[in-house]
Amino acid sequence: MTFTFVTEAPAVNQALFQVTHGLYVLTAAVSNRKNGQCLDALMQVTNAPPRIVIGVGTRSLTHEMIRQSGRFAISVLDRTNLASPEVVRRFGFQSGRDADKFSGFRHEVTAHGIPYLPTAVAVFECTVLQEKTTDLSTHSLFVGSVDRAGTREGGEPLTYNEYRRTMRQGRSPENG
Repeated sequence: MTFTFVTEAPAVNQALFQVTHGLYVLTAAVSNRKNGQCLDALMQVTNAPPRIVIGVGTRSLTHEMIRQSGRFAISVLDRTNLASPEVVRRFGFQSGRDADKFSGFRHEVTAHGIPYLPTAVAVFECTVLQEKTTDLSTHSLFVGSVDRAGTREGGEPLTYNEYRRTMRQGRSPENG
């Protein structure tokens, strides 16, 4: 089989959808304001010291809050959690500028006041290494030093590809 190489954005995006990665909720807080968004652009870059890099759109409220506070948290979504599709809708399909995404939503906060999801498979609390932040015009790459991390028993990480596939078929991710 041969590949047909393309340059048009929609066709290139179809190829990019073949890159496998997790689906996360990225959160930040400034003063008493909390916000979060879905994120699929996360990668562990070192383990000693533990560091991750995230790609965040520069127009998002979460981006502004990370810039201001220099901190963020990541909640790894659980594919076995029946509420995961609703979590993705809450954090992925509305703007924190228009809605308080945490209003009426069960969450906890880190020692630095950053919200996280107690139903997550794992949680990371990070400090941004400002000197390593890279401006990519539409997005910023934030390198985060993992200050604290936690895991809970049970559950399995939800991948972005799995979420897209199951939502297209009208199923919940846990029904794989």
